[in-house]
Amino acid sequence: MANADSEILLSIVMPCLNEAETLGTCIKKAFISIKKMGIKGEVVISDNGSTDNSVAIAESLGARVVRQPLKGYGIALIKGIQESRGKYVIMGDADDSYDFSNIEGFVEKLRKGYELVMGTRLKGEIKKGAMPFLHYLGNPVMTWILNIFYKTGISDVNCGLRGFTKEAFERLELKCKGMEFASEFVVKAVKAKLKITEIPITLYKDGRKRRPHLRTFHDAWRHMRFLLVYCPTYLYLAPGVLMFAIGFFILTQGLFMPFKITEFTVDFHFNFIGSVLAILGFQLAMVGIYARSMAFVNGFDKYDKFIENYIKSFSLERNIIIGMAAIGMGMLFFVTILVKWIASGFGPLFEVRKGIIGVALLAIGFQYISFSFLTSMLIMESENKSLNESEQ
Repeated sequence: MANADSEILLSIVMPCLNEAETLGTCIKKAFISIKKMGIKGEVVISDNGSTDNSVAIAESLGARVVRQPLKGYGIALIKGIQESRGKYVIMGDADDSYDFSNIEGFVEKLRKGYELVMGTRLKGEIKKGAMPFLHYLGNPVMTWILNIFYKTGISDVNCGLRGFTKEAFERLELKCKGMEFASEFVVKAVKAKLKITEIPITLYKDGRKRRPHLRTFHDAWRHMRFLLVYCPTYLYLAPGVLMFAIGFFILTQGLFMPFKITEFTVDFHFNFIGSVLAILGFQLAMVGIYARSMAFVNGFDKYDKFIENYIKSFSLERNIIIGMAAIGMGMLFFVTILVKWIASGFGPLFEVRKGIIGVALLAIGFQYISFSFLTSMLIMESENKSLNESEQ
């Protein structure tokens, strides 16, 4: 006989922290939808440490309560979704701002093969007083930034009402504990190449009398921090490569002759600018590669093929040799200057440009070796973690 849990088609999951005012209404609406669709479903309440009678209300209405004592919107949802038993999952807030009695569209899209169905308030309807003015401004901006970085094609990335398959959710391995969970979900879904669509929804005024848990500036910063930290290509790598290329060009062009800018001759001082740009650009690019490596080995971005190949081919010994070669070239410039200086009877020093290049090469060589040791430790830690998990 098949397990009864396997017959559940839909799980409706709501995070809950002292939602006694509106929780009962949301649960009743969710069961109305399940009955209306004629499917086997469940309502799962992920309680995040409520001190009011939210849990009693949920259980009295036939919802299944799971408990997550660790505080956070994301971690509460992760717990509830993990404990859900349906093939499909619809998540949404328990503040009565979403109409759970009208979610058939989500299930219809999921049955058609979509793996993530996003609700979009911006293409639907926002009732008067349902969205604060700052959110009217912030949501489109956040959506625009996320689409620039990750090309999601989604019109409302922060919408809390969304449906997805349980199998797709498990593949994403979401980790964010706070409100930035919403952004992480979308970013990882895009990187995993999930089949995504969106449907217009109506956002209603929050049914609670107390202030919402959402803190506009604090949570907006958490979203932005996630997007910046886990987008190292745009934040570190690309600017670093560009800065290094410009700096290296300026640095080496002045090796044999000074720059000519109209009637002025720019002396070796211009090379200092090039050396600074080259050193800082190289360091920034290395930070970008390390950040992408850290995101990959920690499971935040397991679809980064460039970093996957980089880690597979990584060799600390080879990188040390490359770094030492750069240091050796820098020392060669210094030796050349020293020999000429001694040969001139310790006269004026005319090889300043070569000295600047030598300094840049020395700094870059040491940076590369240091970066290689950090990367090696990161890879070793990841391998030990994988080994321990396989033994358990």
